Amino acid sequence: MQFKSLNFFFLVFLALGLMALILFAQFFTSNATKALKNSNENAIITFAANNRLQKIVNLSFDLQSKISQVKTGIGEKRKKQLTDSLTMLGYNTTILVNEFKENPYAKMVDTLVLTQLSLSYDILAARPHQLDNTITLLADSLKRLQLGDKVYENCLKIQKLQENDFQNTLVANSEVAQKLSGFTAILVALAIMSIAILTTIIILHQSKQRVLIKELKEAEIAALDSKNAKEDFLANMSHEIRTPLNSLIGFSNLLQTSELLPQQKEYSEIIRSNAHTLLQLVNDVLDLSLIEAGKLKINKTSFKLKDLFTSLERMFSIAMAEKNLVFNWHIDDAIPEIITGDAERLKQIFINLIGNALKFTNKGFIRLQATLENYDSSNVGSTLIFSVKDTGVGIEEEQLSTIFERFEQIENSYTKNYGGAGLGLTIVKNLVQNMGGSISVSSQYGVGTEFRILCPFEKASTDMPLPQPIETPLFRFEGYKILIVEDNKANQLLLKHILEKYAATLVFVGEGAAAIHQLQKNTYDLILTDIQMPKMDGYTLFKKVREELQINTPAIAMTAYVTPAIINKCKDAGFDDYLPKPIDTNALIEKISKILPQRP
Repeated sequence: MQFKSLNFFFLVFLALGLMALILFAQFFTSNATKALKNSNENAIITFAANNRLQKIVNLSFDLQSKISQVKTGIGEKRKKQLTDSLTMLGYNTTILVNEFKENPYAKMVDTLVLTQLSLSYDILAARPHQLDNTITLLADSLKRLQLGDKVYENCLKIQKLQENDFQNTLVANSEVAQKLSGFTAILVALAIMSIAILTTIIILHQSKQRVLIKELKEAEIAALDSKNAKEDFLANMSHEIRTPLNSLIGFSNLLQTSELLPQQKEYSEIIRSNAHTLLQLVNDVLDLSLIEAGKLKINKTSFKLKDLFTSLERMFSIAMAEKNLVFNWHIDDAIPEIITGDAERLKQIFINLIGNALKFTNKGFIRLQATLENYDSSNVGSTLIFSVKDTGVGIEEEQLSTIFERFEQIENSYTKNYGGAGLGLTIVKNLVQNMGGSISVSSQYGVGTEFRILCPFEKASTDMPLPQPIETPLFRFEGYKILIVEDNKANQLLLKHILEKYAATLVFVGEGAAAIHQLQKNTYDLILTDIQMPKMDGYTLFKKVREELQINTPAIAMTAYVTPAIINKCKDAGFDDYLPKPIDTNALIEKISKILPQRP
């Protein structure tokens, strides 16, 4: 009897022990399940918040770009679209602030968006009253504040805080899971099925957590990719502006070569000059974008500094004569005749500096000078000093420290009406730095200004050939058949007038589908095609031509947005060469001549 009692109490104790273990296991299982549920709910909330953050960032970037470009009248439909987008930006920001009430970054996003909304509504409201000056000031203010970038930075910080909170939750869940494993190990012999079920539940929950983490990372990548929207916008802007510029510059050049009355020639020169001014502004904006993205490439070639200075003198000769200014240049005799560097970027620097000096100089002279700071015959440590000096209005001392900043323009009684976008000197400074040099400025108000550039260079090797100018009038493409794919009628007409002088047979189509139809029924010696076209762009067209039609006709891409990435994309698509817009006649004929050999 006593033995039975002992067995009974042992079994009762064992049963109670097992029940206690099961209760403890259930307790920890319940806690783990609750934690996992909270984690899943947090993950869903985090994912939704990330989507909202991405919407705010995308709307802010998009509206900043579109509204800052409102310089002329817009239709009511377009205005309503912008207003709706502004409303959506404000709505999403309000929800964000309600979700993150005490978050300082959310409050900062709210402040930035309110500022952006205020400026944007003011710009849209000012247009019906034709307040051009007000719109310009507001648009410049909107550009200068870079509210989209600041909104993006604060949204990224909110996202980082969410990730940290979610990671802490995962760590806590992991600790609970470890404790649960210890108790289930004790029950393994008696409750294999229960342990298997619990283990399966844990594995399933952990798998869901990994999926959620992956989705969160993908959402973060998507948010970062939204920055590429800026580059896409610049590409589209470049195409839309350069396309009419191509016609303006091309036809004005054709007019200059025809017989014109003096007054007509003057009008034509005004059109050409202003078109080049607008083109320079577009180039400045694009170059600034490349610099910010770290994609600006410096190309080293051999060139004669004397030829570069001579071309600058010809370029500014008319403008100098109109203001009765003396322009002269000097190159130190110690400088080698042929040097190695990026001649085009160096020319761009001088065009900005001389153009700036011309703008603010009404009498006296503008002088361009090149001297040697030091010279090493082994081409190590050689430095050129370039100087652009003028006798203009000068710059006040307190303004010297800010003239290289983006969108900064000197404001005083002499200069406030000269205009400009405030990008020229920013571009100059960045180009000089990318070439490994430095720039400084000295000025005396009312006397003049001098910019000094220190830039390293190398003496060109004697066996490195210089680029030789091509006499394009000597070329003839008689007997060759060229297919031109261009959706803009004005550019079609321009290409017709340029190429008909060289006796080629030309066939024009306005879209990719028509080009494919022509290539299927006719044979051509060369294809010229625009890249950005409706329905089918140039890349898609040539993928079909090369891969589907198996046609290997040589091709030249015409593109308004030329960057290293675009050049590589043209090559990958199967193009033999590319031509930037606005089209330069000499460059066009030179590239065609490399593909189509001259016939006797």
